[in-house]
Amino acid sequence: MSDMLDKLLQTEKSAAEMVSSAEAEGNRRKAEARAEAQKRHAALLKAKAEEVERVVEAERERAVVTRRDKNEEYRAKLSARPLDRDRFSRLIAELTEKNGK
Repeated sequence: MSDMLDKLLQTEKSAAEMVSSAEAEGNRRKAEARAEAQKRHAALLKAKAEEVERVVEAERERAVVTRRDKNEEYRAKLSARPLDRDRFSRLIAELTEKNGK
């Protein structure tokens, strides 16, 4: 009977060791899978950040071109206006005359 109990205890001990070993392996695999998932996530974030950076840079360049074109258009519009120096001088004289009184 003692022999039977020893075998039963040995079997129970073996089963406990197997369960413990399986849990340790499961935890190792889970940690490994988590690390891989974090690496993939970091790579995705990096790719997205690079994409956003390219979009922002393209928008900056577009804004520079737009601003330059509008400035050139405004300069052309201003330089196309007629220049009446005599009228301008009369208006300045009138203004200084009114302010002097």
